[in-house]
Amino acid sequence: MNSIPRAQGFTLIELLIGMTLVGFILALLFAGLNLGTRSWEAGEQRMVTSSRQAVVVDFIRRVLERTDPLRWRVDEEDQLAFAGEAESLRFVGTLAMHEGATGNHLIALELASGEIGRDMVMRWQLPNPREPGFAPLEQAEPKVLVKAISAMTFAYFGAETDTEEPAWHDQWLNQKAPPELIRLRLVMENGETWPDIIAAPRVRRE
Repeated sequence: MNSIPRAQGFTLIELLIGMTLVGFILALLFAGLNLGTRSWEAGEQRMVTSSRQAVVVDFIRRVLERTDPLRWRVDEEDQLAFAGEAESLRFVGTLAMHEGATGNHLIALELASGEIGRDMVMRWQLPNPREPGFAPLEQAEPKVLVKAISAMTFAYFGAETDTEEPAWHDQWLNQKAPPELIRLRLVMENGETWPDIIAAPRVRRE
């Protein structure tokens, strides 16, 4: 008696097992692709953040280096146009203007309330020859340089008197000349600490 040949093929269980394995492999592939995409985006974001940080650091350093030791007459006294405190700095410096021209401006670097914590802002204003002092800065619009700051600290290196050795100070007020060095330290709300910004004022008048 001849036997009837059985058709070759897969059983339902074998098909289910195969589909499950394919689904598992695809899930692993998509998970790896998703992880790679997130890693790429995170690396790209770090590069953007690092690049912006470098631009801001360079800008602040250049502004501080252009400090001008201007003296003005206030309340019958000659005063240096430089008021450095722990969380703010006001001074006269050279800023680029339109069409490549440059000129001295009153400049303030300070903290202001922001969306997250505080922001570092810069204000500048042309000085008023008939009104010596930093009062015109109160009318200047602040421009945000760095957002979400937890702490901003200035320090000033120099000798406060002729008999003292140069050292770091948290204030530089009513001095004869600008400090030899200005240091700015920034700590962000996320805990990140920026590299110290250290600048040496280049313009020195006797």
